[in-house]
Amino acid sequence: MKLTISALSTATLLSSCSAWKHTSGQDLRSAISGNDHALVACNRTGSQALEPEWTSVASSHDALMSVDCASESALCDEHNVISYPAIRYFDGHGQTKLYRGPRRASAILSFLKRADRPAITALDEAKSAAFQSVDDVVFIAHVNARDEHIANAYEKLAAQYSDRASFGSTDTEGATTVECYNNRDEQKFTLSALTAIDALPKLVDSCLAPLIGEFTRGNEMDYLQSGKSLVLFFSPSSAEREAYVSKMRPVAKMYKEYLSFVTVDADEYADFVVPLGLIPGVFPALAVQNPPRGQTFPFAEGAAITPESVGAFVMDIVQGKVKPWDGQPRQRKAQSHDEL
Repeated sequence: MKLTISALSTATLLSSCSAWKHTSGQDLRSAISGNDHALVACNRTGSQALEPEWTSVASSHDALMSVDCASESALCDEHNVISYPAIRYFDGHGQTKLYRGPRRASAILSFLKRADRPAITALDEAKSAAFQSVDDVVFIAHVNARDEHIANAYEKLAAQYSDRASFGSTDTEGATTVECYNNRDEQKFTLSALTAIDALPKLVDSCLAPLIGEFTRGNEMDYLQSGKSLVLFFSPSSAEREAYVSKMRPVAKMYKEYLSFVTVDADEYADFVVPLGLIPGVFPALAVQNPPRGQTFPFAEGAAITPESVGAFVMDIVQGKVKPWDGQPRQRKAQSHDEL
């Protein structure tokens, strides 16, 4: 199904995608009251967050709108917007989905493709192979007709998580199994022991969890209370954070049972830098934090952050070769200058 926009809303949507030219609440309600799909960014005046990514998405999709919650607070309250920017998808049939993914154009475009699919795509064995790679995370259930209860549980999970992954199903005469392909991190999960009531939810949680996540206001307490130590990479540049994720995956995979690797927007979490023993304004930067013990291990200022150096740093911490930060503020290294 292709995204379509009525004549009235097309002009409004196109005008709203550049430099946060927000639409009015009245025009937004008019645009989403019919059978049209729309993706709406709820922001506040003066905020530049998301704007470059949103503009990039707008270059290939015209079903976009934005609204200023400072002047349209009632509308934002109506759609439970409590932080900014927030993204809502209106499916044209009275249903609204919250966008929970990264604020990156590629992730938003993947979300739009997901929203255009049914919650579960019917497959046969031939189509299953191609379906494995349609999304970053793909679930495929091979269901025996006698396991109707598993099919029902899978259907409920697909409805709940269809904004974050793609779900397919095919019939089988063999044992019922559910496979998950985390294409982003090149991991595959297969579940055949489906009798436990929490078996499917645990599979979904395991497969959706990225090897290197993004530390946000929405998940920060989950990470801090997980019981694992955190390896936090700080940068104000989304491109630099993505590059770090790409090269650091092998190390994160090696230590995933014990460590959570995360990237942190240094601008949004500027107040988080000093308590970790890092130097304000000196990025990229990295620190290992053990929340249960209240220990922090800042990575050496200016040292190259590579898979090899980070892996060695982690091992040195484990072996007691690196002592926890003593809490004393660290100073930027003095720059040497040639006297000429």
